[in-house]
Amino acid sequence: MIRLRKYGGIVVVIVLLILVAQAGVSLLVRTHRMRGYLIAHLESAFGRPVQAGQFSLQILPMPELKVEAVTIGEDPSFGSEYFLRADEMTAGFRWFGLLRGHLEFGTMSFSHPSLILVRNAAGRWNLEDWLPPAKPAVAHTSMPPPSQSRAESTYHLQKIDFDEGRINFKVGEDKRPFAFTDVSGSVEQVSPGRWQLQLEAQPWRSGVPLQSTGTVQVEGYVAGTSARLQPAQIRVHWEKVSVADVFRLITGNDSGVRGHLAVDGNASIGMDETAPDAVAGAWRFGLRARATNIHRWDLTERDDNPRVNVNLKGVWELATDKARVEEVRVELPKSNLAGAGTLRTSSSGDWKVNFENVAVQGEDLLAWYRAFQPDISEQVALTESLSGTLAASGWPLRWETGAIEGSAGTLRLPGHSVARLQPFHGSIRNGKIELDRFYMDLPPDALAESFNEKAGKGGTKPHASVPADNFIEAALSQDSTTRLGNLRLNLHLTQATPVFQLTAAFGHPLNKGWEYSGAASGSLTWNWAVGGKDVRRNGSLELTKARLQVAGLNEPLMLDDARLEWKDGARNATLSKVDAFGALWSGTISQAQRDDSDNNWRFQLHADHLDATDLDHWIGPRSRPNWLQRLLPSLLEDTNPARASELLRRVSAEGELTTDLLTIEKIKLAKAHATVALHALHLDVRGAEAQWAGGTIRGGMQLVFSPHPIYEVHGDFANINMAQLPWSPRWSERWSGVANGTIHLTTNGVGRAELLKQLAGGGEVKVSKVEFRGWDIELSTQSGGPSAGASRWTSGAGEFRLVDQQVRLDDFRLDAPHQRTQLAGTISFGMDGNLTFTPKPRPAAGTRTISEARELRVTGQLENPAVDVAPAGSEQARP
Repeated sequence: MIRLRKYGGIVVVIVLLILVAQAGVSLLVRTHRMRGYLIAHLESAFGRPVQAGQFSLQILPMPELKVEAVTIGEDPSFGSEYFLRADEMTAGFRWFGLLRGHLEFGTMSFSHPSLILVRNAAGRWNLEDWLPPAKPAVAHTSMPPPSQSRAESTYHLQKIDFDEGRINFKVGEDKRPFAFTDVSGSVEQVSPGRWQLQLEAQPWRSGVPLQSTGTVQVEGYVAGTSARLQPAQIRVHWEKVSVADVFRLITGNDSGVRGHLAVDGNASIGMDETAPDAVAGAWRFGLRARATNIHRWDLTERDDNPRVNVNLKGVWELATDKARVEEVRVELPKSNLAGAGTLRTSSSGDWKVNFENVAVQGEDLLAWYRAFQPDISEQVALTESLSGTLAASGWPLRWETGAIEGSAGTLRLPGHSVARLQPFHGSIRNGKIELDRFYMDLPPDALAESFNEKAGKGGTKPHASVPADNFIEAALSQDSTTRLGNLRLNLHLTQATPVFQLTAAFGHPLNKGWEYSGAASGSLTWNWAVGGKDVRRNGSLELTKARLQVAGLNEPLMLDDARLEWKDGARNATLSKVDAFGALWSGTISQAQRDDSDNNWRFQLHADHLDATDLDHWIGPRSRPNWLQRLLPSLLEDTNPARASELLRRVSAEGELTTDLLTIEKIKLAKAHATVALHALHLDVRGAEAQWAGGTIRGGMQLVFSPHPIYEVHGDFANINMAQLPWSPRWSERWSGVANGTIHLTTNGVGRAELLKQLAGGGEVKVSKVEFRGWDIELSTQSGGPSAGASRWTSGAGEFRLVDQQVRLDDFRLDAPHQRTQLAGTISFGMDGNLTFTPKPRPAAGTRTISEARELRVTGQLENPAVDVAPAGSEQARP
């Protein structure tokens, strides 16, 4: 109890003294003089001007100074903006300094600091002169290990802590969009002028949304001398990084590449200047980057997505901004490239790499292609190897020198077919790549092989298999300086089907909506400019004994002899013998001009004969009225019927069409020709002319495909032999004469039945030297009953109308020297007739004829009609 009273009083006194001291120092740091004193010591510690807000000081548990809104100024040679700014700074005091009567800072902590690192025109960083320098005696000694006891600091600043900070970058006055955020860690002095770094941060770029930039961890030791942080040793680890975000950080754009990246690096300077390869003022570095699951942004990850490791070792000379990469090694699962290079760090496009050893396997090439191209067959496999040397530089990429050798290999395609690749070589000289004589022996058509196998098993003699000379020869040239290039293909294909299998297996089907089988031979050249733009194709292909099946056609086109030509991208087709639509065709089809739309065509075609029945058999609109809807979606790769007319909408074609014989039902048109134009779903037939029934017909037709087919036909005919009109056989024997006139028809719909149902129109007809055999109309009306014989007229004229699938005659006049006959009635498309002949004698001059008028009526099937005579205008005997 006595001791409690004795020492309790002492404790109370000490507590009171501490409280009084705390209150006193709190008031003291608010004075102007103490504020100046503290700012002076802060400026001495940082070596930079300091601006501060409110100060506060606490004694227990440790003496500690807190400063709000602290700003450390910049060296004027690096600009006028601040160097470091923080919401709050906490500085601890060193007890030994306080006991000696000196104010010495030990550990400083910054809350939400913002640091600006500036590189001036001389290549110096503003950070280099900030940390307190080491003593001259130890300027170039080896870096001490972390376990070594701390030495006395020249400036007595022991440690700097960062929390939720930010580091910005500037080059001169230009502020870079790249920065580090969420910076945390410490910079601690472990020996005189030697600082240990332990930092973490996340990369950031302004104006670019980032998803997974990972965390950059920096560890190591640096000197705080004015000799540019030398000596130093730094290790960097960056993991859990999205490849897409790496490109966004570097370029500010999304490259469309997805994957994961991890980077480990180290750099040192001044660590061992006695080494034989040591370079004064140069950083020695090593870098290892590992990328996995690389693929295109819209493709899903696969187990065989490519992965790659890149290892770099070299020296970075800060004075010249030049990095020498003494070792470059690129490693893929089964391939590798090894060499060396150089890089000028002041320019991202100033670099050069020389791979002295290139060994690439086809499996790795296929994996990279599969990662960026959809719809590649799972059965595709490539076994081939590339080896050689390669030197490249700059951006845009320039090839310098090199040589590539390709070994013999195989390319496995769907259906267990195999294409064989012959050895080849390529060279690179003065930035130009030359790849010559690349041969690919294509397999026979799998369908033909299967057929031959079945035929052999059945005991019948199999067809001859496809010869072994089914190959493609390729040559490539690309100038990386002018960006001009070309690809040349020589094709000798006795069966072209494997080519379509090949392109489809690699995700680029050529035959969309059509299938071609048969021989093809010739050469093609593609020429392109910068960036693969303005590609122009030249060359020709001979197509022989080929079969072309087009979607929507019920029968294939047989190409016995055809030639396709390309000239500066414009396309031409010469048809020597093509069997299609029941006819043999010849002529030319060509693209109008190079600058025109791809679907702007000119044609001049001739057919030996065309039959509407054959056309109906090929396209089947009678039984398949939705033919256009079946055809167009397959060509457009779109099943939406609303867009079924888009293919025709894009086609623009115009030219001449001729045929020796055109048969439409019973109508046979000889030597028919017309100018035909198709633009924006409008078909216009102009200047049509043909020989028919001993005479000539001329006219035109307009057809609108959308939204519903509408037809309009107009024309005139001259010198038509009425005996040759497509009547029924016995009815045509009853007529003779010559007809001239005009006609205008309209209809709409799809299919024969619908077209005939909607057919309407009319016209005018003039006839001469008309004879109607079978009945003498004048004698029949005079006698009151049908009388055999013939009726003749010198001329006639009238109008006709097409209504309800009937030809209607109204007030048609037939003139003879002594009488005029009125012809009226209807003839159906089925040759059912209801005709009335009403003769009216011409009275002689000065006389008057009074007689009962009669008329001859012909009804029923005109092949064998019913004939009677009745008073004119009566209903008797009318059907």
